[in-house]
Amino acid sequence: MEVEKGSSDVTQFPADSLCILPPEIITEILFRLPVKSLLKFRSVSKSWLTLISSLEFIDTHLSLSADKEEMLHLIILNDLDFGDKWCFKGCPVASLFNDSVTRAVDLSYPIEDDSYKLNIVGGCNGLILLANRSIKYLVLWNPTIRKHKNLPEFRPRREEPYYDPVYGFGYDELHHDYKVVCIFYNYTNDFVDDVEVKVYSLKSDSWNSVEYCGESFFIKNSGGFYEDTLNSLGLIVDGKLHWDMGRNKNIVSFDIANEKWNKVEKPSSYGVGETESFLWKLGSNLCVYTDYKETQFCIWVMKEYGVKQSWIKKHTIRYPNDDKFFWPLFVSNKGEMLFLVRSEFMIYNSKDDSLRYTNVTNRESNHALKIYIESLVCPFSRDK
Repeated sequence: MEVEKGSSDVTQFPADSLCILPPEIITEILFRLPVKSLLKFRSVSKSWLTLISSLEFIDTHLSLSADKEEMLHLIILNDLDFGDKWCFKGCPVASLFNDSVTRAVDLSYPIEDDSYKLNIVGGCNGLILLANRSIKYLVLWNPTIRKHKNLPEFRPRREEPYYDPVYGFGYDELHHDYKVVCIFYNYTNDFVDDVEVKVYSLKSDSWNSVEYCGESFFIKNSGGFYEDTLNSLGLIVDGKLHWDMGRNKNIVSFDIANEKWNKVEKPSSYGVGETESFLWKLGSNLCVYTDYKETQFCIWVMKEYGVKQSWIKKHTIRYPNDDKFFWPLFVSNKGEMLFLVRSEFMIYNSKDDSLRYTNVTNRESNHALKIYIESLVCPFSRDK
């Protein structure tokens, strides 16, 4: 989200304050405080509550916090009681890089009925998108301010069979709105014969249907057809959500502002022996991870968005021991990369090509993970 720093449009601290400091100085100080401190300061006075709760303050605070790694947290979805119950844990990202051992803390389950197992299917500006398989619950949750919103329920236009929905979640800067994209695959005889796309707007608190105009695909069956489906959560880059279509296919993109589909071409050719793994984001750039003969993996980065010729191979990392599955989580300001390797957390230093592990305790499993930023963003309409 782009917010002009130091903008004069930001709500100013009231002139009748008893504080010695000028109101604009007070406001600037508050901008730079962590969210948990601001939550406490809301009770100082009605004027402080009004200031800290204003959209202008929330947006500016988020903008100033974007590059602060101490504001980032890792949320972990734990699978308990052999899958009968799930819970959420959290820990600071900075601790993972700076400490050899980090203890995860319990986070309050966002809905009263914890028998509905909610999976992490997206995140943006401190909001986490949660969903359960039956689509009975779609929840926007800010774990920092402990507020959540159940999205309006809807059903796909056709009953099963359909694959588990694919999701995307991002901020529409043009309309100042948060949007959720839900894609259903309806299929018969192992072939997709219908795709349904629903888009939720937080501002209007409603769903609308969008025609799917992306790549064609089909489902793998016993006859050996190759499975080409959108195989990842939507990755937001340049105001667009991206999904990988699989081997030898393009990347499908969806502009969340104008709600139009497009495609992004992959590198013309990977190296001999390289096979594609998944999409990720390195800084502000779209990137593709590839596996090389199960000995190392490579990171291809698109330096200029939408320009096929701008793909470059940025990093090549050899697998340690027998660990051949790296799930990227975060890149620090120092260039260190945080990965999930099986059930452990590993840090790769690109400067000296070194690997080290960091331990996270008080967790049972890693069913799903997401990095999120502490924010005051409320999971309700931006107009409220």
